[in-house]
Amino acid sequence: MVHKGQIWTSNKDLEHFLDALSQTKPLHLKNPDGMPLLTRREEEVVHFVADGLKNREIAERLRVKEHSVRNYLHRIFEKLGVSTRIELILYAFSHRDGSS
Repeated sequence: MVHKGQIWTSNKDLEHFLDALSQTKPLHLKNPDGMPLLTRREEEVVHFVADGLKNREIAERLRVKEHSVRNYLHRIFEKLGVSTRIELILYAFSHRDGSS
């Protein structure tokens, strides 16, 4: 995995990281003009992803179809220029509460 350029981490390390992330400041991503990049619902989805929930679990919490969660994630990935859930979590961690 590492040879292919991917990050390797143990499940325990990832769990620790997700726990730390869930205890951080809220996510409020803004563009240079101060306008929010994500809708309130998209921010909720990012929070649930950071909590380690799967699409099905997020859908249950939001009371929407799993397909809707996939659509939210696609739009979030497009808006933020990320392509994986891990990249999304790292992006959110580095840009939480106005530190963009």
